[in-house]
Amino acid sequence: MDEPLDTLQACHHGIEFELGVLESFAAHLAARGSDEAARSAASAVMRYFDTVAAAHHRDEDEDLFPLLREAAARDGRDEICATLYELQREHQSMERLYAQVRAGLQAIAVGESARLDAELVARFAWLYRRHMRMEGDLLLPYARQAIGPAQRTALGERMAARRQAAQA
Repeated sequence: MDEPLDTLQACHHGIEFELGVLESFAAHLAARGSDEAARSAASAVMRYFDTVAAAHHRDEDEDLFPLLREAAARDGRDEICATLYELQREHQSMERLYAQVRAGLQAIAVGESARLDAELVARFAWLYRRHMRMEGDLLLPYARQAIGPAQRTALGERMAARRQAAQA
């Protein structure tokens, strides 16, 4: 967590990987059903979104976004403030969609189902990708210029503490 903004960016790569796994379920389930590979992958995707992605959202909502909101107000960057509002709202939408996707993954993980709602997965993946693009294109570049070294250190410490608490 020495460079928390890089950590947040790297998390986007992990999320993208998991979205790809999620999108591959339809073809796998159609060809092989809820076999051991599907059950294992469903468990892994749930574990990722339940832990890493959830911590990522908390990092942003509780720590990064308040810092950026303050900096944007100071710098007169109304578009940053509007983007922050939209991104927080999208976190709520993504959490609701994930709860529905998770129910399908849970059924696959325990071998009760060999189906995952492809339209639901597509909406979830589309929203997540759009969200990550907004963060990557506008928010993280602004954060790199607006957040000073002491604030970055404090942000990294809070992110590390959140992960340590989750492991305890």
